[in-house]
Amino acid sequence: MLLAHLTDLHLPMPAVPALTDLLNKRALGYLSWRGNRRKRHTLTALETLVADCGRDAPDFTVLSGDLVNIALESEFTAAAQWLAAHFSAATTVFTPGNHDAYVAVPWDRGLGNFRPFMTGARLGQNGDRPPRDASDFPFVRTVGAVCVVFANSSPPTAPGLATGCLGGAQIDRIGAELRRLGEEEKCRVLVLHHPVTEGVTSRRKALDDAAALRALLKETGVELVLHGHTHRSVWASVDTKDGPRPVVGGASASHPRAHGKYRPARYNLFTIEGDARRGWRIDVVVKELDPETGAVRTAEERRLLPAP
Repeated sequence: MLLAHLTDLHLPMPAVPALTDLLNKRALGYLSWRGNRRKRHTLTALETLVADCGRDAPDFTVLSGDLVNIALESEFTAAAQWLAAHFSAATTVFTPGNHDAYVAVPWDRGLGNFRPFMTGARLGQNGDRPPRDASDFPFVRTVGAVCVVFANSSPPTAPGLATGCLGGAQIDRIGAELRRLGEEEKCRVLVLHHPVTEGVTSRRKALDDAAALRALLKETGVELVLHGHTHRSVWASVDTKDGPRPVVGGASASHPRAHGKYRPARYNLFTIEGDARRGWRIDVVVKELDPETGAVRTAEERRLLPAP
């Protein structure tokens, strides 16, 4: 299986917000966007990367959050149209990031716009369906022997915070899914927006219940964890009952160039082979935009599993 992972796309705002839209946390986000974020995330860089990903022809594509910036209703509408124009809902799935939940927005006017790209099977239910609200996670998409579990780590937060939280009920459901899929000898990939491992980001941007999730993964096992949020590549691992397993954070897919510790736009392309009895093999190629030529090149190649 060839699995693509893109994250932190930050599509441009389709219009200047009305003043009434900025009478909350959005005011700070809009000032940040106008000041520098709109220069650090460009549609040209993103669409160059997406076109290259399309040429790779992955079997499945994961988008781990932050399609929009300050959760304006106009942003959700425009982002849904952009998604439909660039990806197939049959082979592409999205899970929310903190900017997609920047403030509370009614589901049907916000994240519900992405229903076609959030369809999957729920625990104990037959058939796939989209989530009914922000609490209706996790869900699972199966591609051959690979099962991708999508969690929602992004509730709305107070001004100045970008923390994540899964909540006890969702963690329990994640555990039930991972146990079931392990018994079925599937390759289990867990996807969420916020980092799982310690020290990856500051406290105000961290996953509040990361320790509880790590404890769960140690008990249930998992083959690969994917996240976004940091805007830079993260290479880490989490302890499981089967030994350490890779945790990979994706860099932003829309940076036009490097700035400080951040690289130009990137996405990750995973090759997953093997089976539960002989062991899974996971390799990754990191593709990166070259700002000088406008082409996309291979920046890194790594063997993730079995661990080197």
